Amino acid sequence: MERTRRRSRWFILAAAILGTAIASAGLLAFLFNVRLVPALIIKNSTGAIIVRLPLQDGQFVHHYIHSIHKTPVDEYFEVHGFSLNLTKVKYDTYGVGMPSDAGEGFSIENGRFVVVLHRSFSSIPIRVSIVPDHGVIIGGTLFPFTRWVPQESAITLFAGRMLIFHNGRVSLK
Repeated sequence: MERTRRRSRWFILAAAILGTAIASAGLLAFLFNVRLVPALIIKNSTGAIIVRLPLQDGQFVHHYIHSIHKTPVDEYFEVHGFSLNLTKVKYDTYGVGMPSDAGEGFSIENGRFVVVLHRSFSSIPIRVSIVPDHGVIIGGTLFPFTRWVPQESAITLFAGRMLIFHNGRVSLK
């Protein structure tokens, strides 16, 4: 009888140790795969969050078609904390509505004008264009604002952070 009790206690202890080890391994795997990354936060006109987009490299491009020239304009941003930092603007046609100062540098790359800038914003208010392809480019993929709101909607871009589960692949699609 005493021998049976000892076996029973040993089995309970072994099961508890094994269960604790499995739970600990699961928790560690979860914790090591959760990352705090910079994020682009888009809010609607009432201030409600429409979407949070993780930025693995902390960068995004605000892409639109210029209303007068009808050519693409790309504004390159980096997120640092809660700041949106405009680093450069690329565009195809020089003229009305385009940067006329050289900023910190002006060049031509692959037939596009490039102005290097260092401007910081806490938020960027935007009116969603009726011209297609107005949105943000993240990781080489264009996400049109009309994916979340109708044309002519007022939205605001903010910088932030978000926790993501990292499984070795990154895809916003």
